[in-house]
Amino acid sequence: MTAALPADYTAAMLVTESDNRDHVTEFVARNGGSPDLVAHTAALRLYLRVPHFLTEWITDPHTRAAVARALALDIVAMKLLDDLMDDDTGLNRIELACLCLHLHLTALKEMCELAADARSVTDLLERDFTAVCTGQIRTKSHRARDLDEWCANASTYGATFLGCYGSLAALCGRQEKSVDPARRFAEAFGTIITIADDLTDYDRHGEREGNLGHLMRTGAVPAAEVEALLERLRTQALDAVREQPASSGLVPVVGLYTDDVLDRLLPRHLVR
Repeated sequence: MTAALPADYTAAMLVTESDNRDHVTEFVARNGGSPDLVAHTAALRLYLRVPHFLTEWITDPHTRAAVARALALDIVAMKLLDDLMDDDTGLNRIELACLCLHLHLTALKEMCELAADARSVTDLLERDFTAVCTGQIRTKSHRARDLDEWCANASTYGATFLGCYGSLAALCGRQEKSVDPARRFAEAFGTIITIADDLTDYDRHGEREGNLGHLMRTGAVPAAEVEALLERLRTQALDAVREQPASSGLVPVVGLYTDDVLDRLLPRHLVR
């Protein structure tokens, strides 16, 4: 997916991804993670890459790198928690649980040290993860039957989840005026990624009940409605990134990820 991005942006993004990978995998290995778990975290490419997008509003390169590393620790912690709940990786569940908690607490410490006001970090996490956690419980017990219900579910594990990290990036980078646009971008981008994951998981994991691809294939959700949703999300993300010159590098990123869903993933689920 990197080919369509400008060469200089791709190079910088891959440097951030590599630095985050080194930071996370070294932590996991140092704190008891098995070679399999280290390899698992090293392979989480998007989870290690997305902090580059979320820190676009931070202009000082040293601060930006430090914030990206802290975000990567916590985002990977949440991924390990998800792996623990799904229990489909074959990894040791004790390692997953312990490293998830350790990564999260270390990330929290780093984020509080980076922000001008540590309380702003803890308050944000408490508020957003109340929505994420209660939303996840609801999602598992009330599977979506149409696009509105799917969007309501995705608003927790997609939009609010990544929106939280967009806000955290601005707070930890001491760019308080960027909290709102960073969050709006992250919420839209997080939903685009969630759509992509759902459509991919239809084949990859055989997901059916509540899965967007399944809803499309059964006729409950017309493809035109998903296309319209993606275009609204594209507009929301672009409006946010265009508010400040520092974040303009995200314009092709939004186009790349949105077009990939529209051109590659959606056609697989069209009702013939």
